[in-house]
Amino acid sequence: MRQLLPSAARHFAAGLVAALLLASAAGPVGAQDDKRASREREALRRSQQALQKAQEAQSTLQREKAALTAERDKLDIEAKRSGAALEGAQGQARSLRAELSRVQAEVKAAQTQLARLQEEGRQALVAQQSRAESLEKSLAEARRQLAERATTVASVTALLTRSTEALAEAERKNRELYALGRRLIDEYRSEVGSAREPFLQLQQVKAENRAEELRSQMEAQRLVGPATPATPPARSP
Repeated sequence: MRQLLPSAARHFAAGLVAALLLASAAGPVGAQDDKRASREREALRRSQQALQKAQEAQSTLQREKAALTAERDKLDIEAKRSGAALEGAQGQARSLRAELSRVQAEVKAAQTQLARLQEEGRQALVAQQSRAESLEKSLAEARRQLAERATTVASVTALLTRSTEALAEAERKNRELYALGRRLIDEYRSEVGSAREPFLQLQQVKAENRAEELRSQMEAQRLVGPATPATPPARSP
């Protein structure tokens, strides 16, 4: 449209010049025909008006062209700004994508680490449970053995008590037997020592030796220390 309007103005100017030339060439003839001159003047006036309107339209078009050019320049500046903003946004988007990839990698590594720790914890728990079961079995076995030992100790204690009582009883009877033997030997010595005949004195020596032999055997069989012996009666000369 900006190209068509100047071309039409040029054609209109060319037609106007031709009309003026025709009017000036037809001057003498026009003096004879006033009506025709009047029509030509009217046509010239109209042509001038049309030329003025065309010039005004051309000025309007030029102003519109300048406004459109300014608008285009403004749009170009805004487009450049938008392009720069877009490039910045794209750069930020690339940075965000890189950061997202890094975070995703860290999350994946953390998940892997967590899974490994969970597996290690599960294995440790299984091992602890197994160890606890083993310790419980060992404790039960130790308790059983302790109960058996306690029963054995009780049995041994009871046996020792009975043995001690039996030993005490045997010692008591041994002391009684020892005392009885000493008393019998002393009585035997007294009876033998009262004889005056030489033959009986020889028998007394034998009896004394036998009594001493019996006393030695009794001392060897004693379970406790000998009691204080009674003072033997004095021998006869």
